[in-house]
Amino acid sequence: MPDETQHSRLPRNFHKTFKPERQYINAMLRYAASGEKGDYRAIAAATGIPTGTSSGKVPAILDYCRGMGLIRLAGQERSSTKKPELTPLGRIVLLEDPYLKTRVSQWIAHFNLCSPTVGADVWYHIFFAGMQALGMNFARAKLETYLNVIYGVERSGLIGPLIGTYEDDAAFKMCGVLSEIGGTVVRRPAPIADELGLGYGAWMLQLMRDHFPKRRQVPITDLDATAGWRTIPGWDISSLQRALELVERKGLIEVDRHMEPWLLIPKADADETWRHIYDDML
Repeated sequence: MPDETQHSRLPRNFHKTFKPERQYINAMLRYAASGEKGDYRAIAAATGIPTGTSSGKVPAILDYCRGMGLIRLAGQERSSTKKPELTPLGRIVLLEDPYLKTRVSQWIAHFNLCSPTVGADVWYHIFFAGMQALGMNFARAKLETYLNVIYGVERSGLIGPLIGTYEDDAAFKMCGVLSEIGGTVVRRPAPIADELGLGYGAWMLQLMRDHFPKRRQVPITDLDATAGWRTIPGWDISSLQRALELVERKGLIEVDRHMEPWLLIPKADADETWRHIYDDML
């Protein structure tokens, strides 16, 4: 697992119980594209994202967009004036799938939220660090207990909007990573499909660049232990092999299967590949 001291994940309550509604993500991406900056109230006024007695949904949506890898903040993060800027992923999403309606958009945004370095803390603990403890099916009560132990508190509500995010059409039901049936939470692995290959490949290239910038080849076990490339999607051995074959076919990554563990060799640039993640959409 990554060094717990070296991360800037979103804190457990960043969402203020709000789900990442895609219409508001779209509004934030358009605001970032405009080049404007402002405090939370100014952003709310410019985007139409609802505001409450203090700042409403704007801080949560801004943080969701950061955790999903769609925007980054220019300048001082703690400044009251926020200037969001689109990432390479955010730019192509706004251009090609502005409301994140497709599977590839929703799965990649989900993967990024689970990041050990820049995702959201609860997502990281459930989908990456907690994989062995929780598995792919678990009781809601077990999840609550797990989070209570992680955060050292005895309280309900730590799950927050996480499960509902993947059951709500207005949010991320298209990928539907989680669903709850009779108190049991079922986790769905990321599907292996041709239309998703460029997106998965771009994500893997980004992980290799972020976590192993000086390495020309990365063992698959290292990339998972450090960045979660297999654990976060929830892939078993068979799915892992099919995922690698898929991104290889796209010409993005070469897999050296003569070595043990297998080695991943980047064959494309991450920023350039993000621009093409919708090329195979039917």
